[in-house]
Amino acid sequence: MDYEMKLKQELYDKLEKEYNDFIEDLKTKTPDEIINKSYEKVMKEELKEMFYPELNNYELSELKALNKTKAPLEELYQGWMDYDGGVHEPLQYSIEDTLEFLKKEQQKNRNKSMEGR
Repeated sequence: MDYEMKLKQELYDKLEKEYNDFIEDLKTKTPDEIINKSYEKVMKEELKEMFYPELNNYELSELKALNKTKAPLEELYQGWMDYDGGVHEPLQYSIEDTLEFLKKEQQKNRNKSMEGR
């Protein structure tokens, strides 16, 4: 295994452990506390998956820097929380695409029903 792949695997293992520790801690919480942490759980899972060793999303220097942090998953999560765009912009695009699709499908159905008359 070359150095880069070893580093990627080491970082992913570190992220995986941190995520699993977070999940174990969640299991000790009340239902209300778990609900309040649900967004954090989902985002941490997504962030972790961005670092599968087989992916080539990031430069070696970036991976090294992240791997040197004590809690890389928390660093990534806090970076996401501080990010200006947040999740709203991609959600807005998704909503617009879905609405456009639904309008087109409904128009097709109306046209078919008009042809059948």
